[in-house]
Amino acid sequence: MNKRLVWFIIAVAAQLLILAAVPAQKIRTRTMGKTIFLKTAPVDPYSIMSGYYVVLSYEISNPAVSIEWKNWLKGSDVWVVLKSDSNNIWYAVSVHKERPAIPDGCIVIKGKTTGWRIEYGIESYFIPEEARHKVESDFRSHSREAKAEVKVDSSGNAALIKLIIQDRVYEY
Repeated sequence: MNKRLVWFIIAVAAQLLILAAVPAQKIRTRTMGKTIFLKTAPVDPYSIMSGYYVVLSYEISNPAVSIEWKNWLKGSDVWVVLKSDSNNIWYAVSVHKERPAIPDGCIVIKGKTTGWRIEYGIESYFIPEEARHKVESDFRSHSREAKAEVKVDSSGNAALIKLIIQDRVYEY
């Protein structure tokens, strides 16, 4: 076989592997992760490239269990231990710089500090143009009942599955 053809095939294969690796983590988390529910608070931006989306903030994004994490270097990885309440809503128990031992009945989610909050990679929810007004209206009317169904894998990675506002479900 021609050497140039072999190098071309290797180059194309490498690019395909890189493209496949990008969504692989989210796919793994969605299929193998543990389902949890988080309380949300929306913001409503628009991206000319992506369309309408809701930026979600979670109660666990600004955990009150400790303010020490706010002094850690911006962009630092943090591990947040979560526990479920009687309504099956998960809340922050503690925040750590290193992956902690996980107590019984808890899970750990990995995030990054922004200086004033923690982001988990589940903050954006894209909505189709035709559903935008319905989602916005639901959030405004029932923001206290809004929650997100999220899957968290054994490595602490999170994937947003759906939004639930009162009795309406919006699939991600």
